Amino acid sequence: MPDIVVMGDINVDVVLTIPAYPLPGTEAVATSVQMHTGGSAVNTAIALAKMDMDVGFIGRVGPDPLANQVLADLKAAGVDCSGVQFDPKVSTGLIFIAVTIDGERTMFGARGANSFTQASAIDPTYFKNCRWIHLSSYSFLAHHQYETILTVLDIAENSPHTRVSLDVGTEPVIRARSQILNLLPRLDVILPNEQEISLLAKGLSIDDGLNYLLNGKGASAIIAKRGRNGCLLAVGDKRINLPSFNVKAKDTTGAGDSFNAGVVLGRLVGLSWESSAALGNAMGGVVTTHDGPGATFVNRNTVSKLIEQHFFKDEWAPARPALEELTAWFEGII
Repeated sequence: MPDIVVMGDINVDVVLTIPAYPLPGTEAVATSVQMHTGGSAVNTAIALAKMDMDVGFIGRVGPDPLANQVLADLKAAGVDCSGVQFDPKVSTGLIFIAVTIDGERTMFGARGANSFTQASAIDPTYFKNCRWIHLSSYSFLAHHQYETILTVLDIAENSPHTRVSLDVGTEPVIRARSQILNLLPRLDVILPNEQEISLLAKGLSIDDGLNYLLNGKGASAIIAKRGRNGCLLAVGDKRINLPSFNVKAKDTTGAGDSFNAGVVLGRLVGLSWESSAALGNAMGGVVTTHDGPGATFVNRNTVSKLIEQHFFKDEWAPARPALEELTAWFEGII
């Protein structure tokens, strides 16, 4: 039984590299087209597995050749797929991603079988050894999937050693804000970006929004993803900005998903909040240096090397203790 269970969408990503995003009614000619196994939760699971963690996945695929490919990719990365459900009628999820030369991406998705993930198919014994459950807020967008979220949270709350994280997405915040807010007290950490904090907090500033979610809505901890500006850690009265790692970005697809994996990994192995957030920044940074989702390029060597390269950088001086703790962990000292 896995140590970490990730639940969310399983997709095939079709990535088109374009010179610039076109105006409405015009077109852009792609310079390259790639197909990858994707889905934000899938990327997180793969990144965790590539960091030598015992990971299982719960999701749903359709009766098509794409399902065979994504399951093969998950298994090749070391992710257990025995909890994946099969839909006899609805196709596997499909996402089209347009990536411009500056690395930014625009996405169009069809969720397919993901929306029909069934709570009744969840086996509680799958969570027998589970110490961490990571959820995607896209699972809030469909009734069946949301019921599955509630079932999994009930399982977590009946376990004395299982913690839960939630990746917050923009579309789920817009369409399922109340459901997300209602579940905040049942989560150990949420992982939104700044725009999603504003949407959750009714347009409040980032500082006021964090206070609103932590003190008013019962969130335990928030780590806000800020892209090139790193991340913002908010736990209790603590507010700490951690810088990003200086890399040459090719494609930001999946960077936030691997950031999530870094936070989960750090907290699971006993690292501080600051070091866990820094690990998230490092794992997200590694992903951006590759085309496509990039989670398969994450490993202990590439991540530790990136941290080592930034150890004495001026921007990391205020947060150097976090890098010291990470270095000690990678070296097996702690």
